[in-house]
Amino acid sequence: MEGTGEFLKQLTLLAARLASARESDRNRHERFFAALGARVKDARAEDRKQDRWRARRFNALDYLRTDELGLSRIVGDLLDPAGPHGQGHAFLARFGDLVGPDRWPADQTVPYDNYGVDVVRERGTDGGGRLDISVELCLRGHEPACIAFENKPYAEDGVRQVEGYLSFLRRLYRGRFLLIYLSGQGGMPSQESLPENACKDGLAIMSYCPHAATDDCEASLRLRLSFSLADWLQECRQNCDADRVRWFLHEVERFCHKEFGGNVTTTSERKAVRDFILADDDNVMTAMAVFETWPETRDEVVERFLGTLRERIDADLRTFDEFQTASSFHRAGHSKGGVWAWKKGWTTTGSAIPRVCINHEGDANDWFVGVRLDTGTGDANAVECLKERLRDRLTECSALQGDFTPSWPWYRYLEEHRDWRPLLACLHKESQDPGELTEYFSLQLVEAAKLAVPIIDEVLAER
Repeated sequence: MEGTGEFLKQLTLLAARLASARESDRNRHERFFAALGARVKDARAEDRKQDRWRARRFNALDYLRTDELGLSRIVGDLLDPAGPHGQGHAFLARFGDLVGPDRWPADQTVPYDNYGVDVVRERGTDGGGRLDISVELCLRGHEPACIAFENKPYAEDGVRQVEGYLSFLRRLYRGRFLLIYLSGQGGMPSQESLPENACKDGLAIMSYCPHAATDDCEASLRLRLSFSLADWLQECRQNCDADRVRWFLHEVERFCHKEFGGNVTTTSERKAVRDFILADDDNVMTAMAVFETWPETRDEVVERFLGTLRERIDADLRTFDEFQTASSFHRAGHSKGGVWAWKKGWTTTGSAIPRVCINHEGDANDWFVGVRLDTGTGDANAVECLKERLRDRLTECSALQGDFTPSWPWYRYLEEHRDWRPLLACLHKESQDPGELTEYFSLQLVEAAKLAVPIIDEVLAER
């Protein structure tokens, strides 16, 4: 019994020490955030003063076309030696040097200005597709070579899309080509677009900025180029003789980092944070704890807000029809989630139920509204009829120009607040006190539902 009493005493002492350690850590973290918050506030105030002369938050691309077509035009024009940038072959040559001789399909021992270069956007293929950018390199006495881009900053791939482009390029150039799959996150094409067992010879993948590459599967690592689009833009800027073009290149580079790399703070704010962290060992330890818990914290904020948004959507939809709603946020791998709504009587097969959704593509980025419909295993004709009717009717409305994939007969990206990273503090607040953001996102889904519901009801009534 004496031994048992001593053991319990030791446990009590250990529990007290653990409680004391936890309290010490909690106090340290509170002091860290209080002091860091003050530093960031001061840096932000100083930035506001400097904005009158420097306008560091201003970016010209925020007012221009930055969808897939707009970004493809920028990349294509920069690669074109005859482009309005006036730098001749310099940008194309720097791109080729970064790719390297092992993967560049043309002879790099020949000066680039010896090549005839034909840049075509939306180049048609024999399979009915369109390559976003095609750069054909022609050297007298040699077979032409081609650098092609499939640009997917936001949208999903079509069925066997990349596989079809690779087949087209192989037939035409027989190994003298490189197809670059340029995407926001730098990952592989979907298996719908490029099946796992498909030939991948001649394919490379590339991200918009260095921090965006998140797909680390073996195939992705093997095919990924060693540089990002932002890296190339920086190299171009450093090798450009025209001030106006240098300024534009810098704007595009900054846009890539902001849109695809998650930068929501200015350089001076980040410097203030870095200096504060490095000033003290405890600060470094606390910063490491914040870094390790941030993905879970971000996901928790988004998941809570989606629950609040679902309640608002549920209330708004019931004003004109009887709907069921649900929300979810899956955190395994790339986070996926959203809110969707459907009517109880909507079924086209045993497993295919039309749903009007607000969803995102990964890590709470690229939010869109649309109508989702899985093919299912029942009445495939009814499913295809509904997909076709939704696609045709919704896309014919000029205000709702969108896109489609096999599972999404129609969808469109949000015009505002497409990226939720800069909104996390507001989302956290509105998960407890709904406000303007909750109203905005609910309105997007409700307006889409008002247009989709009559079409879905009409098709299902015809069955």
